[in-house]
This record gives sequence, C-alpha cells and structure tokens, in this order.
Amino acid sequence: MRRSRRAAEAGAADSARALVRLAFGTTAATLLLLAIVAAIILLAVGDGLGSVPATVASMWLGIHQVPLTVGDVTLGVLPLAPTFVMAGLTARATARATDIDRPQSEVTAVVLSAVGGPLLATILSLAVLMDASTVMTVQSPDALLAFACTFVLHLTGAVIGVGYKWWSTIVVRLGLPAWVLKGVRCGVIAVVALLSVAAMLVAVRLVINWSVAGELFEAGNGWIGAIGLTLLSVLYLPNVVIGTLAALIGAPVQVGGALVDLFGSHGGQVPPLPVLAVLPDGGAGRWSALLLVFVAIVSFGVARLCLDLSLLRNIRMVAVAAATSSLLVVVLATLAGGDLGVLGGVGVNLPVAGVFTFGWVAVVGAVTALGYSALPGTRRARAALVGNLHFDDDHVSDDTFEDEDDHDEVAPAPAEPEIEYRQTAGHVRDAAGEVDSAPVIDGWDADDWVVDLEWEGSTQDSVEDVAGWDDAGTAPIAPAVDGEELVSTDDFGTRRTR
Repeated sequence: MRRSRRAAEAGAADSARALVRLAFGTTAATLLLLAIVAAIILLAVGDGLGSVPATVASMWLGIHQVPLTVGDVTLGVLPLAPTFVMAGLTARATARATDIDRPQSEVTAVVLSAVGGPLLATILSLAVLMDASTVMTVQSPDALLAFACTFVLHLTGAVIGVGYKWWSTIVVRLGLPAWVLKGVRCGVIAVVALLSVAAMLVAVRLVINWSVAGELFEAGNGWIGAIGLTLLSVLYLPNVVIGTLAALIGAPVQVGGALVDLFGSHGGQVPPLPVLAVLPDGGAGRWSALLLVFVAIVSFGVARLCLDLSLLRNIRMVAVAAATSSLLVVVLATLAGGDLGVLGGVGVNLPVAGVFTFGWVAVVGAVTALGYSALPGTRRARAALVGNLHFDDDHVSDDTFEDEDDHDEVAPAPAEPEIEYRQTAGHVRDAAGEVDSAPVIDGWDADDWVVDLEWEGSTQDSVEDVAGWDDAGTAPIAPAVDGEELVSTDDFGTRRTR
C-alpha cells in the first residue's frame, strides 16, 4: 500500500516537473538567447546595456508577430523565420511531453502549460515596454492583440505536437473517411511543392541580380552593417518566398511602392534589404508568364496523387486538396504581409490568391480525373472490381442449408424428482402411553428420506451405480422405526421426528 502510494506521488511529481519544463523551458531559453543577441547588437552600435530589457521585450513580441511602434512609425511586416522556429520548438516540446497512453485530462494540462508560460512572458514584455515608453520612443502595443498573437502561435504549436502523437486516435474518433485524409495530405503537398518552386526561383533571381544585392550590402556602412543586413535578409527569407509563391499563381504582390505581377510589374520605393533584389525591374512580364508552367506541373502532380478508380471519390479528393491548399496559402500570405511604415505596406491580394490556388488545383485535378476515368484500362479495372463485388451463388442449392421439417423437435426437459413422505407403521399412538409431541433432533439418517424418482424412460443415466435400486427406477423404502414420524429435514440433513 505504501509502495503504491509512493509510486503515485513520484509519478505526480514527475508530471508536475514535466509541465513546468514545458511551460518555462523553451520560453526561458528563448529570452536568454534574445538577451545575448540584444547585448551584442547594442554593444556593436556603441549603445549601453541599459536598454537591453526593452530590446528583449520588443524582440519577444516581434517573434509573435505583434506590430511594433517606434515614434510615429508602425512596423507590421515582421520576419517569419523566428516565428516558425518558435512554433516548431513548442510542437517538439509538446510532443515529448505527450504520450498516447495518457488520459485526456493530462493532455489538456500539457496544452495549457505550453500556452501558459509564453503568455506570462508576454505579460512581462508588455510591462517592460510600458515602463520604457516613458523614456524611449518605443510604445507599448495593444495588450489584447499581443495576448491573442501569443496564444494562437503557441496553441498551434501545441496542437501540432499533440496531433503528431494522437493522429491515429483523432482520426478514429472523428470518423473521417480515407478520401478526406488523402485530400488534406495532397493539399499540404501542393503547398510544399509550390513553396519549393518559389524558393528555387528566389535563389535564381538572387544569382541574376547579385550586383544589386551587393550594392545594398555596401549601403550598410561597414562590416557590422553588412552582417546586420545579412541577418535581416535571412530572417525575412520566408516572407519573400511566400510572396513569390503568391506571384507564381498569378496574384499581385505589393512591396512598398512596387507592384509585382507575372503579367506586368512596375517599380517603386522599397526597403534597402538585399533579399529584395529578387524583385523584377518591370521589363520581363511577358517571359515571366512562362513560370505558370511550373504551377501547372505541381497541380498535375497533385492530381495524379488523387487518382482513384471511382470518379466521384477522385473529384472529392481533388476538391479537398484544392480547399486545403487555398486555405494554407491565404494564411501564409496574411502572416507575410503588414504595414511598412512610411513606405506603405507589404501584402498579397488575398481573395485573388485564394481563388487562384483553388482554381489551379481543382481545375487541373478535375480534368486529370475525367481523363483517367475515360481510359480503357481504368474502365476494365472498374468493371472487374464491380464484378467481384457482386458474387453469384445461384449454383449453390439452398436445400443443403434448410431443415427437413418445418418445426424442430425439442427434447422435453427432464422432470424434477418428486419427494414423497410416507407415514411409518407406528403412526397410531399408543392409547396407554403418552408420547412427547416435541420434535426430536438426532442428526441425519438414511431413514429420513424416501425418494421416488420418475425417469421418463431414460436409459442412459448411470442408475446401475446406485446399489439397491429396482428396475422401475425407484429407491427402496427403508424400514422406519416404530413410533416415529418424519416431520421435516433442513438443508444440512438434520431430521425432525415425533
């Protein structure tokens, strides 16, 4: 008993420590890393360490995509690379703290711990910025927006981590059909493929316009500025790749004063960031339209993944894949855009991006499904499958499985043995003597019971093993003692006579 109690207490203590590590481990490590980076930056530019807390708080909020305001300028376009890293760390920590054999209450506690620690850090960051706004130009952002961004980011990471471990259980509980899961998977594959094509296009454009990127690096005024511009370019690289994806599918993309479109672009004032050397100069609109071939190839590959013998199921999978890819593109484009201060804004035309993504996957997938369904080989395979589903059993006679009579004979239940009490020869009282009427308890005796069994003609019972039984199946009547009469017997064989 004590061992089981101690084991339960030890398990509870381990679970509590795991939840504390989950809540504050990643958060504390991130804040420490931000403090080191902030100290290095401030020392490199010749500033003191007094503004390290405010810088760390601003970086923490920036990682969670909370718009920052410095003076009269609001920066809403924040780098997505640290945001994705933070979500990945939360998902990894949650997956390590979650096990498939844990109850649902513990899983809920894990998710709440993964969200609670970062929310506490956001509260502290808001307090630091509110205090620093009295002596610095930085302003404290909207608290509700900061809480919402932090909650959504870490909840997304926690859900991904839990889903990684509980995926099969979630699918079984929701009862999702296989074609829905395959359609979602194909939609994710479509977005990943489009992002890969966009990343390759960004790399090619950087190589082509390397001279422009070099001029932007030289504008950093020394090696410290060049390192800072390189770091910013790496952090903003996911934003640029997402914008390139939107431009690939045909949606217009705005970067400051410039507008990028496959069918026609025009320049404008943009931030002096080396990674923005990928922007076209506006003279290659006709040739850039050929990039739609890559989008068509990706859509055709997704359509091939959705192929099925059933045309209806094929169309359903294509529709789910198109909806999934469209939703993901819209979400990514929303995260990649924002306000750019005096330069305007950065963003994608979201309705056009969503509709074009859905259209590419749905139209190419539907055409491919119709063509595949009309192929002779597909028709033969479908006919063979349908033929196997309808089994012909006319050659099997039903008489083999039918009874000969309409009513089955039911064997009668054996009759219960009848217990008969017979009066003894001395039941007549002696007139000269008085007999005590009180029952006499003298234990069990063979004379207490006289059993008459009716066997209903049964010949299979082993009555031969009972000595003294006659041919009729009736036990012999034992002689009774004169002057005694059986009154009753109990369950233990004790007789009562008088």
